[in-house]
Amino acid sequence: MAVSLDRLDDAREALRAERRRCVDEREAFRAFRREVVASRATASTPNQAPAAATLVGQRGGRDRTDAALSGLRRSYERTVMSVPHYDEEYGDDFEESLAAEFGPDVATAFRSASVLSPPLRRTVAAAAASSLDERERFVEVVDEEAESVASMRDDIEALLGRLGDLDRTPLSERGFDALLALYEELSALRERLEELVAARQETISHHRRALSALVPDVTEFLYADLSVRYPVLATLAAVGSTLDTATRRVERRLAATP
Repeated sequence: MAVSLDRLDDAREALRAERRRCVDEREAFRAFRREVVASRATASTPNQAPAAATLVGQRGGRDRTDAALSGLRRSYERTVMSVPHYDEEYGDDFEESLAAEFGPDVATAFRSASVLSPPLRRTVAAAAASSLDERERFVEVVDEEAESVASMRDDIEALLGRLGDLDRTPLSERGFDALLALYEELSALRERLEELVAARQETISHHRRALSALVPDVTEFLYADLSVRYPVLATLAAVGSTLDTATRRVERRLAATP
């Protein structure tokens, strides 16, 4: 049974797409933080005429928002909410996005503010820096994962190539000693496969430790749109099934060979 490497190719394509999205978000938060730092906080309530009376009373809250606070919102919309994949991936409005990225406390503080006070400006700048740092860490993990998948693909190809070489001579044309040597070769390939599985599981554990605060399972997150959530392990399992089949055939032939 031939082992397909399509899952690994699909994984690499998914990683390229995720890296592009993450880099876009990283640069968006970098730009937003730069604009927050460059903005000027408002020391007190802006000096403006009283709001006009209405049938239900005075206008208040966001109607008294000063230019600096409004500018900060426009900056967020122009940077973070304008990445190419925003609508498809998130689709949040401003307040939903702010709460998701910076936490409900920051979103509430921003919503209830009428001016961009120095403490609020510092809080938003710190939150933007934290989101920027999260994206930088995620890009690092995506790069590590891409290297791991590429390396695993090479190792699996080499293992399958060796298995193909061993299969060139029909079992019926091999004597007992040749069959025994073939069995030992298959056992060595099984050991190599187990090494690859252990290495892959360690890589997954490393990803989980690195990003445990951001996503529950980074591998499932990266490959959510693929047919399997663990494409490398699934491919290794397919190799294992092929090795098992080959080993059983050799064992039966050995048992039948005088």
